[in-house]
Amino acid sequence: MKIHFREQYGTKGEEILYVTPADQTNIVRVPLRGDKLVIQEKFLLFRVLQKIFLPKGYPDSVSEDYAAYQIWDTAQAFCSTICGTLCTHAILKGIGVGSENINAYSATVTWILKEGSGHVGRIFFAWWQGSQLDVDSKKWRLRADFLNDLAMGIEIYVLPKYPHLSTQILCGSTLLKAIVGVAGGATRSALTQHHAVRGNLADVASKDSSQETCVNLVASFFGLYLLSVIKSQAVLYTIFYVVVTLHLYSNLKAVRAVCLRTFNESRYLIALEEFFRSSRMLSPQQVNAMERVTVGKTVSVSLNVKLGLSVKALIDEYKSSSVIDNIVSSFDPHEHFIIAESKKCLGVYLHFDTRPQDVLKAYFFAVSYLQDRNQIKEKYWDIQTKWQEFLGLAQQEGWMIHQHLLMVDEFRLDWKV
Repeated sequence: MKIHFREQYGTKGEEILYVTPADQTNIVRVPLRGDKLVIQEKFLLFRVLQKIFLPKGYPDSVSEDYAAYQIWDTAQAFCSTICGTLCTHAILKGIGVGSENINAYSATVTWILKEGSGHVGRIFFAWWQGSQLDVDSKKWRLRADFLNDLAMGIEIYVLPKYPHLSTQILCGSTLLKAIVGVAGGATRSALTQHHAVRGNLADVASKDSSQETCVNLVASFFGLYLLSVIKSQAVLYTIFYVVVTLHLYSNLKAVRAVCLRTFNESRYLIALEEFFRSSRMLSPQQVNAMERVTVGKTVSVSLNVKLGLSVKALIDEYKSSSVIDNIVSSFDPHEHFIIAESKKCLGVYLHFDTRPQDVLKAYFFAVSYLQDRNQIKEKYWDIQTKWQEFLGLAQQEGWMIHQHLLMVDEFRLDWKV
């Protein structure tokens, strides 16, 4: 027997040999069946659902944390839709549906004012916090769902008690939901980009949308069933409280399941603290497990580091040209940044030719300076050696060192003129 080819669909698919038997001249296809494959073949539904709801090439076409994240994301979507169904019922009662004292025009006005406040909220929030959504996508994803639950809580608990203020209450709750729409949508896009390891962003996003649509459909019918059996406000409040608790817990678990390999300020400080303490580099899994996704930071610095400042801040602080020249001369002429301390922050001033890795290096130098406030000129080459060591270890652990999620302002300058 002669073996011509061995074929496999992905890393988890069925292995197949293409062979020519000893007594034949034609090539024959021979499947190599394992126990898992036999089970999958028996369950046609399993294979159909996998093709409908999972990206092509799963699990090789997505990141390792995809499955864990999607399980918890599905659970939170189910809970969120149930809460939404209960709130829809409360809103319709609040604007007077079913009441003889409310006409269609007044209900329409209330609804338009409610939607209008949401549109204004979306525009304002995107302007106010849009750049932060990439930097802290985990935190904002969690905050978005908390605000969503808060808005639904207002509609469930407050709206029925103050029907004469229904317009104002609905405008306020819709404003909160508008923030949820912007923050949730933007952070979902950031996480989808993380999961699409083969550049298959559209496939991953579309399958995620299919999963959520299916879950929402099932949850909507379940929510309708709950509305049919709820006979008192006490039961409604209890069910809402339980579902919201499960929703927030599922969201927390979903966000914690994500393992981002790009440094934002929080993850970078965790990695730097361990490196400066023990010369050891933490893996992305270890850093993500230590990163706070609710409030605050796991590690903080003694003075706020601001990247990409205007040189006006440097001149206003020191004024003297000799002092400014001394600061600039503290750095290698080939560097693309200079660092100077002021009363309010540690400023990092970036060159026109600055690349993402230069920004990471500048932040590394800034944190090194805050650990030992001796002149950078005296410690420059020691810090440079440590940076090269850190960079090598980060690459070995799988960190993405050619991009970052640090907050950087847009000012650039040239001190080599």
